[in-house]
Amino acid sequence: MMLYQVVSVKFWLRLLMLILLCYGSGFIIASFNTPEALLWYHNLYLAPLTPPDWSFSVVWSVLYALIVWSAFLVWNVASHRYFYFQLIAMILWGYTFWVAHMCFWSFCILGALTFFIVEMMKEFYRYSKLSARLLIPYLLWTVFASYLNAYLFVFN
Repeated sequence: MMLYQVVSVKFWLRLLMLILLCYGSGFIIASFNTPEALLWYHNLYLAPLTPPDWSFSVVWSVLYALIVWSAFLVWNVASHRYFYFQLIAMILWGYTFWVAHMCFWSFCILGALTFFIVEMMKEFYRYSKLSARLLIPYLLWTVFASYLNAYLFVFN
């Protein structure tokens, strides 16, 4: 009796691709977060609930893992369009916020990102309830980020 099932190369390549896409987009966004961008950010009036700087990398590391897991569960059956749209929106937000310092437009992009996450959750839910539920922390964090971003736009 076999105690394990041999996993195909295709399985590992798909997992690696998802990891590279999600964490790669995070590295792109992190590259926008230069010392000059941080100086600009810390000279703004920040929202009262703004978390400490170190918490963002911790939260995003967990969120990317959840996004990878969620997408991996339904990769063979669900549409991928909103998965790709949300990655693009995240990168656009990073550029618009950290490089261009455009708080209003970055807030608008967060609105689009929230829409893409909800649509991705609805698509994934059709095939796996767990896959959709894994994205709930991502959705909540994006809504929270929208509050932080809106505060910056309104009070700066």
